[in-house]
Amino acid sequence: MAKIVCVTSCITGIAHTYMAAEALEQAGKKLGHEVIVETQGSAGSNPLKQEVIDTADAVIFAADLEVKDRDRFNGKPFLQTVPSKAIKDAAGLIEQVLAAAADGTADKVGSAPTKAADAPANKGGEKKGGLFGGLFGKK
Repeated sequence: MAKIVCVTSCITGIAHTYMAAEALEQAGKKLGHEVIVETQGSAGSNPLKQEVIDTADAVIFAADLEVKDRDRFNGKPFLQTVPSKAIKDAAGLIEQVLAAAADGTADKVGSAPTKAADAPANKGGEKKGGLFGGLFGKK
């Protein structure tokens, strides 16, 4: 049995934050792993105790926003994703992060990412292609 800690957050911090948390917890239970989730949303957050983080085997960040106090997880193998993916395939994410942690291919929190997909989205607020991030065409 592995121990995985997760942080979930969505843009509004309401529905998807908690749906992702529940999906990860339920999938962990079905797979026989302990999954503990910290939600970060408009209703505030429930920070995990450092002892819980320190004893975790891996971390899943299912977050649309930058994770608050991310440095608490430094050195832990992690997977960065979005809440919708956690809602749709929580079991797959759990298996993926545990496999990458076991074979040493997982990125570690606080280290430079080896895959572009693991980099935080839009850090620094750079513009992404015009009005509404290019949603309505290129500028």
